[in-house]
Amino acid sequence: MNDKFIRYALDNSAIVAMTDSKGTITFVNQKFCEISGYGEKELIGFNHRILRSGIHHKEFFLQMYRTISAGHIWHGEICNRKKDGSLYWVDTTIVPHFAESGTGMVDGYVAIRFDISTRKDLEKELQINISNLELTANTDFLTDLPNRRLFCKHIEELIKQSSKKSETFHIAILDIDMFKEINDSFGHEIGDYLLKIIASRLKSIVSDRVFIARLGGDEFGIILNKKTSIKNLEFCEKILETVREPIKIDSIIRYCSASMGCAIFPQHGQNRPTLLQAADIALYRAKELGRNRFKVFNNQTMDVIKSKSQILSDFNLALKNKEVKFFYQPILYPSSLHNVSFEALVRWDHPTLGLLNPGSFHTVFTDPATCAVFGIYMLESIFEDMSIMLDHGIQFSRVGINLTDADFRSDAFIDLFSRSCVETGIGPERFCVEVTESILLGQEQKRIEQRLRQLHTMGVEIALDDFGTGYASLTHLREFPIDRLKIDQRFVSNIETSTDDQVIVHGIIDIAHGLGKTVTAEGVETIQQAKTLLSMQCDSLQGWLFSKAYPVVNLASVLKKIPDVFNKFDHTSHKKHKNKHKNKNNHDNN
Repeated sequence: MNDKFIRYALDNSAIVAMTDSKGTITFVNQKFCEISGYGEKELIGFNHRILRSGIHHKEFFLQMYRTISAGHIWHGEICNRKKDGSLYWVDTTIVPHFAESGTGMVDGYVAIRFDISTRKDLEKELQINISNLELTANTDFLTDLPNRRLFCKHIEELIKQSSKKSETFHIAILDIDMFKEINDSFGHEIGDYLLKIIASRLKSIVSDRVFIARLGGDEFGIILNKKTSIKNLEFCEKILETVREPIKIDSIIRYCSASMGCAIFPQHGQNRPTLLQAADIALYRAKELGRNRFKVFNNQTMDVIKSKSQILSDFNLALKNKEVKFFYQPILYPSSLHNVSFEALVRWDHPTLGLLNPGSFHTVFTDPATCAVFGIYMLESIFEDMSIMLDHGIQFSRVGINLTDADFRSDAFIDLFSRSCVETGIGPERFCVEVTESILLGQEQKRIEQRLRQLHTMGVEIALDDFGTGYASLTHLREFPIDRLKIDQRFVSNIETSTDDQVIVHGIIDIAHGLGKTVTAEGVETIQQAKTLLSMQCDSLQGWLFSKAYPVVNLASVLKKIPDVFNKFDHTSHKKHKNKHKNKNNHDNN
């Protein structure tokens, strides 16, 4: 292969230029002229600086020159300016040419470039979209206040800063008094209107030392970073006074009030969960004393902690007595009704109170030690139940199990999981691990990511539960091995009537599919909700429309009834979803 042919190939694929040691252009090929807009005569003899765009700093070119003048090859991306003033990007390699005299002196350079303008435009557009979505992910849709995710992030940052400077700050949780009664009496639309009014008032008192977010429902989080504790506590009263101002609802003037619980860093906790727990306990005490006030966490609130301690003790005893059971709720894939998964949901068969849902004993899941013990118990129980399912010929794809950060703090959980897969013959591909967005935050993020990747490599599907409820970050979808997003039922419940929820859900599905992930909608209770979700190409559905959660012994009869639910549908949307899924599979196979 001769030099002439190599040059011909290069000229037809790359943008080539040669300069002397001072940067004066001595040669350009046709592609150089085409992309720059300059003719050959306009370039030869002129310095390469005529192409500078002004995008790069002076140091960028100084570093480049140091490299090539020392006889080293430089590679990077450069933005140049065309003759007409427009910009273009090139992937550039500059190769020094050494003088033939043998002195080792550089007497010129050859620059080989490839046009990457289209890629750069796409990257810029993607970055804009990501920035917009990040802003959306940090903002509460209803009130336009920061959401829980940003609130938690702000606390973590303030803890680091205050620890270094030995400073203090207050965290407060605010609840609107009797909000449920307002919702029940006037409807959710008026309830939302009230939340917007309260949020607007709270926004008016935000400053660089006051951070306010909506945490969910009628709950607001407040971070007070004023110079003294007295100033912070005085401001708490100012917040309550702001809420007490009259509000006009349906031509009627109403008066609202709020309750607040406060915790102080570092006296009441040196990390975010402890501080929020202390503020929550103080809030409970404020409500207990009659509402319309704020309370600071103190020793008197320890009664609440003692009550929690009793619940933890009872729950640990329940684990020993095997009173804790698992019920299974089907997850349906409309593209194939025979393809069913389950989510394992915990129930406490209490000896005196009967069957309890997790909401009745949710405090046990705030205790890391109990969570770790429960995680092992859960794993053993679910493997036993899955063996029963298979023995009884129940066909299923996967069983979803909900994990907390406590399950990732040591190797015990994953070691038991691996060992159980071998001993039972139930492979990892039969499992889906569901994690909430909250455990992806904080100091343990890297450790959790590592263990999730370990499970994912084994074949376990990873699902991000309650997606869109406040913690959501698009970076998590890139950095963590997430296969599936589960849309929280709060977005599904009003999807028939709320255009906002429709846009949010449609957006989540589009983003997920664009990233090669699948979507499950939770809390589907009506046929119209299911039809709407199917029209948005939601991959799978879960909710009471199809079945509540049942013990493993009831699953066979539960699965027999599910096709009857789909028979009630207007099959148009179901068939469209099925055909599109089929076409997608054919395309993927091709």
